[in-house]
Amino acid sequence: MRIQVRLDEAESDLELRSLCEWLTDDPAVGRSADVSLRARENRPGKMGLGFDAVQLIVDSAFQLSSLAIAIDGWRRAYAARPKMTVERNGVRVSFATADTDGARSILRALEELEQLETGGQPRTGEARDGGTGGG
Repeated sequence: MRIQVRLDEAESDLELRSLCEWLTDDPAVGRSADVSLRARENRPGKMGLGFDAVQLIVDSAFQLSSLAIAIDGWRRAYAARPKMTVERNGVRVSFATADTDGARSILRALEELEQLETGGQPRTGEARDGGTGGG
């Protein structure tokens, strides 16, 4: 499974490189995922960043909570806290710069993406928060 993380308002590749290094160095993410920078498609006459996303290739045993905690840690350490979009199988979820719910909101979004992919069936053996509903 592929998960892509974009920094929507990045002004240079430095922010994406920083996030990629952070995720690669994270013990829980780095040993369980193939983390790389995804090259931006070249468009004639357009200049821009060389990369457009951090891409993670993970298997079904990958713990989304580890990724959520790592992303939240990077956002807290990175002063700008850029707007972020996480994509899985063409479905995207964005996080605003002012999002203060941190890892919980990131995990909730990752789980929503997973449910869309699996038809609403949670993976076996993975804990669910259960508190994301209205009651």
